Amino acid sequence: MGAAKSPEILFLKQEDVIKAGVLDMKKTIDDIETVFKMYAAGEIDQPVKTLMEFPDPITKDRGRLVVSMPVYLGGNIKRAGVKWAAESLENQRTGRLPYGIDLVILHDLDAAHPVAIMDGTLITAMRTSAASGVAAKYLANLDSKIAGMVGAGVIGRTAIETYLATFPKLEEVRMFDLDHSKSEGLAQEFRNRIKIRVADDARQAVEGAEVIATQTTTRKHFLKREWIKGANFYAQMGTNEAEEAEILGADVLVVDDWGAIGHYAPGYLAQLVNAGTLDTSRILELKNIVSGKVKPRTSPNQHILFKSMGMGSEDIIVAERIYQTAKAMGIGQTLKLWDNPLWL
Repeated sequence: MGAAKSPEILFLKQEDVIKAGVLDMKKTIDDIETVFKMYAAGEIDQPVKTLMEFPDPITKDRGRLVVSMPVYLGGNIKRAGVKWAAESLENQRTGRLPYGIDLVILHDLDAAHPVAIMDGTLITAMRTSAASGVAAKYLANLDSKIAGMVGAGVIGRTAIETYLATFPKLEEVRMFDLDHSKSEGLAQEFRNRIKIRVADDARQAVEGAEVIATQTTTRKHFLKREWIKGANFYAQMGTNEAEEAEILGADVLVVDDWGAIGHYAPGYLAQLVNAGTLDTSRILELKNIVSGKVKPRTSPNQHILFKSMGMGSEDIIVAERIYQTAKAMGIGQTLKLWDNPLWL
């Protein structure tokens, strides 16, 4: 019997992931829409993510986080994978490293070894906002012209990209961030594509907007229902950004995956359900809307809230596209697990 062949693993650093097309928002939105259709069809095995939180030594609030998100995509893809994600407020404070740093592994089930390991940081940023784009496609008034946003970090940038790809008549984005320079930076970055008005506070950013997106790291409620109830669509991509009155008062309440959101005890939706204040019968899942089983918008005047927590399947489907593109382009570095395995 000959020596066992060493499995080849394609390693893609962030620059390789960019070359392979991770920043293509339209393709990412298509990927995420496909995932929700697969999820509705029962073609995805997605256990609840394993999450560990650690207090920040300065604020005593959640400051560090690690998450494991295993997934199997069936259908025509047939790929197992996992995303390992981490966040640190220390990185945010110092600016030396990204706030979140993620890694994606794609796996060959038959041979029991990884086929690709890649930077997942940009994948996370793109798929997070793309999910709100898919939700908007099915839930929002697509002729909306004014968007209000809070949070001008990494997800703020991709949120703008998503709304540009989703709302063809978009004329203005009103952006607020506690760090005024970040809002100014995005206004400069997008100056040739969309007018970005830098707001002085969150209320100024969202009040009067037709569609809204919030993507902050805060765990405290700051968005008042009275500011946003006139919007036809609100995508909440952070945790606990909207007050209880908004959660309970929205005409339609949609989530990406209630299994994960309901399992996350610090989240406001889980707390309201556990307290008996919110009935789960009011909560719709996006997969059932994308698949056509449910059509929640019955009037352009409805205010629809979409709460997203993020799903590992979104990361894996984007990573699979990046992997296949990188192989075709001949980019990346080939790694080996061994020269000869010690035991067979």
